[in-house]
Amino acid sequence: MSTTTTTARPARTTRPKPSYIARSKVGNGWLTIGAAWQFRSGEPGLSVQLNTLPINFDGRFVLLEPLENGEPEPKADE
Repeated sequence: MSTTTTTARPARTTRPKPSYIARSKVGNGWLTIGAAWQFRSGEPGLSVQLNTLPINFDGRFVLLEPLENGEPEPKADE
């Protein structure tokens, strides 16, 4: 039997909100494909998580600030 113990991270009361939303152009609109967060350590950089990839994805996506509740989504202009 081992006497080694590990210290667990304290449980968060709320999940951090992403700093940016990852979106990809699909047809005439945009598809949300993931999100990005600042590093917890405060170091410069982002941690990016992609949840989905569109069919025929060309590898390009943008990081946009999250919309405030109630704001309309921007129209695709590219």
